[in-house]
Amino acid sequence: MILLQPTKTRFVDIHHLDWDLKWSIQFPEVITSMNGVTMMWQKICPRWTRTGDNAWAYEWQTTPEYIEEQLAYRQSDPSGKVIRHNFITGLVLKASLSGLEDSVELTLTLTNQSSAKFYDVASDGGCLQAKSSGFIDQDEVRRSYIVVKGKPENMGDLHRTVDIRTAYHADLEDYEKEWVNRTAWFWGRSNTSIDRPAILGAVSHDRSKAVALGYECATSALQNADGHHCLHSRPHFGNIEPGQSVTRHGCILFGSDFPALAKRLGELLNRPDTSTQVQR
Repeated sequence: MILLQPTKTRFVDIHHLDWDLKWSIQFPEVITSMNGVTMMWQKICPRWTRTGDNAWAYEWQTTPEYIEEQLAYRQSDPSGKVIRHNFITGLVLKASLSGLEDSVELTLTLTNQSSAKFYDVASDGGCLQAKSSGFIDQDEVRRSYIVVKGKPENMGDLHRTVDIRTAYHADLEDYEKEWVNRTAWFWGRSNTSIDRPAILGAVSHDRSKAVALGYECATSALQNADGHHCLHSRPHFGNIEPGQSVTRHGCILFGSDFPALAKRLGELLNRPDTSTQVQR
């Protein structure tokens, strides 16, 4: 059984009661577009609302106060160059998640409440972090997998420019997009073209347990084996017209076999009724 416990921030603790193991998801961490940045990783304290026995949601939008707070942060790349982000208002987020017997359902909806069109909108989908000794450290990259050409591939066998983390894309030309280049110095890149939707995951040290993560319309993925121990499947929202809402559904699956979880997740994410675009 999965138990969800929201915190005072965007983090939700995910407890697998049968395994006595814990994960945490920052839900989501990033929302960006060609227009500018809507959300970044720094602290946000949403008002979580219980929507079911084991289901939670919140709504949030970028405010001038939030932008002022973010601009106070200073981040530099390895050369010492200060990284500056162009924050912009206009998109409203509704984030909801529900814990089931062996899975967590994820839903992100973005509504354009501005008078301008948002171009090439994307999200990191949420930062899923292992918080239990059964999954972290000890050759973490080689216990991480991603689906390529219809089958799970060990990340340790795939090209990456940064040893402990990487960004994977279905279309390698996406590495040249401006919103990707903002963090390329940190995430690096791979010459492997992954499947879409992006499905990835990890197995425990003893290989008896596995977790898989994916979103519909996810065109890229991230894996990080530093202190975050995190996975991301990054849904693409495309262009969002004024007044339009776009929803992306995702899922976290738990089980004993990653290939079986990846197959099941692929079937769920490719159903024609999972993607919705509502004109308001």
